[in-house]
Amino acid sequence: MREAMVKLDLHIHSNCSDGSDNWKMILQKAEKLDLEYISITDHNNCNVYFRMKDAEKYFSGKIIKGIEPECMYRGRLIELLGYGIDARKMRESLGGLYRSAEEMLRIEYERLYAACVKSGIRFSANVFEGWDRKKHYYPGCYLHEDLKRYPENRTIITDDESWGNSIQFFRNYGNNPSSPLYADLSDCYPTAKEIVKLIKQAGGKVFIPHIFLYGEDSVLFLEGLISEFQIDGVECFYNSFTPEQTNFLLRFCKKNNLLVSAGSDYHGSGRPDIKLGISDARLKDLVKWLSKV
Repeated sequence: MREAMVKLDLHIHSNCSDGSDNWKMILQKAEKLDLEYISITDHNNCNVYFRMKDAEKYFSGKIIKGIEPECMYRGRLIELLGYGIDARKMRESLGGLYRSAEEMLRIEYERLYAACVKSGIRFSANVFEGWDRKKHYYPGCYLHEDLKRYPENRTIITDDESWGNSIQFFRNYGNNPSSPLYADLSDCYPTAKEIVKLIKQAGGKVFIPHIFLYGEDSVLFLEGLISEFQIDGVECFYNSFTPEQTNFLLRFCKKNNLLVSAGSDYHGSGRPDIKLGISDARLKDLVKWLSKV
């Protein structure tokens, strides 16, 4: 007999950060998909949990309070996930730690553009003045779209993944200290050490999300984070992971006595290729710790 699929999603973004859906829309979609557990994990804030009212009217499953703070680790901007947090304590701890999203995006835009131009990337004549956040939330995506118009840029952006995908372009080039296109943001974000401490102080568990998005440094980052900080678990199921990558992480968690998480990284209309919900019979083991959060 086939094992029943467990359906959940512990990595969702609302319009309190860079998602398009409000909390009610997310809950209604989760209910329609029969998800058992969800966590809205907005970047750098947990404001969505102060906006929710009568959540049980829209979603009959369990909501795990979560957050996905951005932080610096080994010169890279990464994210960590916090689950089971006291939202009020977390909000108090984060007060003043981050600049506004508008300011951070502007700084990222200016630094990435300058690094690209210095390295010989060709852009359209008015590209610097033409960024519209309503059309392109991320500056890296906007700049990537424009530079692809010029085939000569292929001599600098040599790998197919980064040329074809704007998110990977930023991770492999703009967010890579060894790349000539690196946009250093270390003066703008807290360290991974600080974020781990804050999540723990808010009563939460710390997880490492989407580790394979960091390219050739992925396994080194995974091992480094586990050895340096009090990490509780790893996001083993993710929208872009191959079965081989998921199985590797499941074995890694078993070997290191770590908890397992799963999430789509749903953003709504901003990233329409990513659908809400993760389904897998193996998630039955994940539910055991979720029920205790």
